[in-house]
Amino acid sequence: MSDVTAYESGMELLITLVVAAEDEATARDACSGVVELLDGRVVRTTDCSDEEPGCRSVTISRKTVDPGTGNPSATLARAVRNALHTLGSGFTGSRVSCEPPSAWTVVDAPELVGELVPGGERVLLEAWQTGSTAPSTGTGAPDTSDRYPRQGNRRPG
Repeated sequence: MSDVTAYESGMELLITLVVAAEDEATARDACSGVVELLDGRVVRTTDCSDEEPGCRSVTISRKTVDPGTGNPSATLARAVRNALHTLGSGFTGSRVSCEPPSAWTVVDAPELVGELVPGGERVLLEAWQTGSTAPSTGTGAPDTSDRYPRQGNRRPG
């Protein structure tokens, strides 16, 4: 059973950090503070040396629940802004883009990201809506989902 209640939306936050690192272990170690700060887990590391020599990306995932507003765009954008606030006051001015079922921002400021993660260069922060339990607007027709096909349509005898 889900812990999500009415008017709340389940979301997954994905935080991808681009760091200067020679190997996966160094990249993961550099991002360990952010993993702990966001109470997340590393779901992927990628060698991006093709684009920038000595570069790795580390993607951190965190499931979350935010109160829904009836406006998915506002809920998603708020989740991104809250995560930015958690990263630090320097991140809060970032512009958030939204197109449900996701919202995102990119912080391309090596001096700021480097304060958060040793060798950090950029951050991509995304919120993805994973479900909603807001009451649905029914058609008024009776619920027949528990009936067998053609049940109730037989004639006696």
